Amino acid sequence: MSAALSPGTKLGRYEIRSQIGVGGMGEVYLAQDTSLDRKVALKVLPENVASNRDRMHRFVQEAKAASGLNHPNIITIHEIGTEPGAHFMVTEFIDGENLRHHLRRAPTTLAEAIDIAIQIASALASAHAAGIIHRDIKPENIMVRADGIAKVLDFGLAKLTERWRADEVDRDAATQAFVHTEPGIVIGTTAYLSPEQARALDVDTRTDIWSLGVVLYEMITRHAPFRSDTPSDTSAAILKTEPPPLSEFVPEVPAEIERIVRKALQKNREERYQGVKDMLLDLKSLRRDLDLNSAMERSGAAFSQERSTGGARTATGSGTVPSNQTSLITVQLPVSKARAGIAALVLIFVVGLGAWYWWRHREPDTGRYGALAVNQLVSRKNNLGETGARHARFSPDGKFIAYASPKGNNSAIWLKQLGSGDPFSNQAELPTAASPIWSPDGLQIAFLSKRDSQHGIWTMAAFSGSPALLKSLDGFSRELVAWTRSGKIYFIRENNLYALNVATQEVSPATKLDSSKHDRDFAVSPNEDQVAFIDSVDGQSDIWLVPMGGGRSSRVTNDAAQDSNPVWTPDGKRIVYSSKRNSVKQICMVRLDGSQPVQLTVNDSNTNVLDISFDGSKILYSTDRDESDVWGIKLDQQKESQLSSDTGIKLWPDVSPDGKTVAYQYIRGATGATLFNSLLLAKSLASDTSDLQLTSDGFAPEWSPDGKQVAFLHYANGTSDLWMVHATGGDAKALTTGGVVFGGFSQLPYNRMQTQDFQWSRNSAHLIYCARTSNITNVWQVGIDGSAPVQLSDNTDGSVRFFNPTWSPDERHLAWLAVSTETNATSVWVFSEGQKKKLFESTSPLGLVGWSQAGDGLIVKSIPGADSATNGPVEVSLIAVSVRDGKQRSLAQLPATYFQNIRLAPSGNQIAYVTRQDGADSLRVMPAAGGAAKTIITTSDPRVYLAAIVWSPDAKSIYYGKQSSWTVFSIIDNFK
Repeated sequence: MSAALSPGTKLGRYEIRSQIGVGGMGEVYLAQDTSLDRKVALKVLPENVASNRDRMHRFVQEAKAASGLNHPNIITIHEIGTEPGAHFMVTEFIDGENLRHHLRRAPTTLAEAIDIAIQIASALASAHAAGIIHRDIKPENIMVRADGIAKVLDFGLAKLTERWRADEVDRDAATQAFVHTEPGIVIGTTAYLSPEQARALDVDTRTDIWSLGVVLYEMITRHAPFRSDTPSDTSAAILKTEPPPLSEFVPEVPAEIERIVRKALQKNREERYQGVKDMLLDLKSLRRDLDLNSAMERSGAAFSQERSTGGARTATGSGTVPSNQTSLITVQLPVSKARAGIAALVLIFVVGLGAWYWWRHREPDTGRYGALAVNQLVSRKNNLGETGARHARFSPDGKFIAYASPKGNNSAIWLKQLGSGDPFSNQAELPTAASPIWSPDGLQIAFLSKRDSQHGIWTMAAFSGSPALLKSLDGFSRELVAWTRSGKIYFIRENNLYALNVATQEVSPATKLDSSKHDRDFAVSPNEDQVAFIDSVDGQSDIWLVPMGGGRSSRVTNDAAQDSNPVWTPDGKRIVYSSKRNSVKQICMVRLDGSQPVQLTVNDSNTNVLDISFDGSKILYSTDRDESDVWGIKLDQQKESQLSSDTGIKLWPDVSPDGKTVAYQYIRGATGATLFNSLLLAKSLASDTSDLQLTSDGFAPEWSPDGKQVAFLHYANGTSDLWMVHATGGDAKALTTGGVVFGGFSQLPYNRMQTQDFQWSRNSAHLIYCARTSNITNVWQVGIDGSAPVQLSDNTDGSVRFFNPTWSPDERHLAWLAVSTETNATSVWVFSEGQKKKLFESTSPLGLVGWSQAGDGLIVKSIPGADSATNGPVEVSLIAVSVRDGKQRSLAQLPATYFQNIRLAPSGNQIAYVTRQDGADSLRVMPAAGGAAKTIITTSDPRVYLAAIVWSPDAKSIYYGKQSSWTVFSIIDNFK
């Protein structure tokens, strides 16, 4: 079909309305789907393409590549069709304009550019996770709707299995493109080619990161970073020249966006972002910081306006006395000389009284600190065992920060220059390195380390050199607090503060507090005469002061907020600290004059104060940021699909009995809110509808066998209880009120410690669970009809805790785990035919995997020789235990396996588990009776972890969380 289609032409059920675009791979029309009564975009191949087998292959490839991706920022493919003389593809119609037209029509704001880049990065993250590289990211391939939603188009160059030749490129395309499948052939649009594309080398996902960096640069500056007069000159610029900094075009651009763009545009792809998810999270973090700055500015402006208008109101008697009240009162005073003296006295008294009242009732510093500027310094992806960095310090000149982080298989002290450059480490590696502090002259760094079983304080030259032991310590120290000008290093040991005299090597107590209190934080005042510390009294954590060397303590803060991480300001008059308010740690400040604390930040993630610069102008703090999405994989295809993609934490999925819906829990913030207080959502696998909210406050959802209800745990006032909600949502109701035992979870990855904490009966009428009443734990059963709970076990020993109750498939046997707090032994018990018996006991960690396929035995997991279960991978033994006689049979030894992430298929014939070998998580499946395991997937990023796997009811799919964790260092740089 050579001529353009006229309005009214029909291709199958699609009626052409108008032409909306022309490109080298075809014409695009607005059409009406007459069957579904909706607008669609219809792309028709020209004859020269349709007759070319290779180009036709590319057309079909584009459709297949995009149709396999279900993401809100990727165009949706409806159909590939053929009519006489026409091959076409039908997609959703996007009512908007491409990014090129959008940029020409109006310049984007920084916030808009970042928002669009976030959406593109999110789309690419989904594509890359599915094994697809776009390879042609450019403004023409990005549509922007009127509501700001961006959509990535044209996966025609997507790298799957295509084979192309450079001489087959359509030179008449609106945007000149080149294609490539093998080294030596170029593919992509010249101005957006990565260096490896320009050199015609093999490409990977990092080529899309480069192109996104070019697009982001162009959105911010309205200039192309590498465009020249000819394509060859442009390619040469990509390979040889560095683009001008963003600030050359936008003087006030934040340093963090400079860093992000610069990292995306590293010519050596090994120095680029290694995954688009990393770039995505940096962009999201920057957006949060910009939102925070904006909120602070609004807060400061509102406070200033309130103070201003409040002063006018006060002049007529509303409360506080403002500075301009003097003139108003003076107008009202008599002016005769006889009364002048009295008037003056009255004026002095009123103004003095007003000043006193204002001093007592003011909101100190709120306006002054209403527009603090926040800049991100470091975003570091966490390894297993890392829970975020608490310790980082400014150098005395305020130009660097030092912090400890892994380097290879060991630890190292890292340095980061403020304002530019990536973190670097020139120091030798150590098995452990933690809590670095600078010497007063900035030439050395002291830190804690343990080598050859010797724990101590070590030092090294700040920018080079080898570490040397300064002082061995008797007992463990978790933190170095300060290295002061008096030549002392202060450190925490046994919940008190101690001082090491560097010159004499003598150690003396700086505080003499009750050592039975745990996890105190300390800070030394600038003149070393006082110590600020955190102490908990009556369950309330506040800041206290004590004289150096010991003495009577005095309270500084006294409120319900949980305080931590105190740091003195250099003037010795204020303390900046972290304070947990509304479940999230914020940065607060308190003066030592008795005034009320001031909240400085409004973050959605926990914020830990780390240090204040020596000049008092900068606050260094860290935030912990988690990302977790729900994914699934069909075992026969071994192709992953992403079920959730929004910012936040999505975890602990459970599949409905018909296999069509997945329930999971969702935390809006990156961190901060507890996992116990999550939204519970239901995601349809059969349609593209929005997720259904089941309830606004719960965790650990489990479908009833009839699919009509979802049970979950609800946490309030320190207790978890069983609740239930209809599968279509609505009002949830409590099933228990006396508490339910929850086995706990690990944070990285998010695995539940027990296989299950409660279980539905086969008829969906009851649930079993463990509960501790009157300090005695037993197994209980509760009906969903509101009937009273019934005790099923008869334990009377308060030192034994029960976990993981489980019915056999025929519900003839009830099993559970029992843990003795006296002997540290774990045992497997079963209740059958009116009698209970102990099947298995060990001092090593044990767990229930589930019932055998025949229902006459249990599959138990163990960590031989270990004292306790660990969150990381270990050697796990799988054991079959007979219910009848307790006989044991070894099923398998699982090397480097997550003990908490082993799941039995509903049919009882397969076991899935997650192992970690060669530095990456792998999902594996083995026969439940024993035998060889098969690897299903392996993560491509060593710091992406597979969490909480769950089977579909038909055992054909497995669902799980994919989790990453970051620690972010940021500064408030205009604190004074």
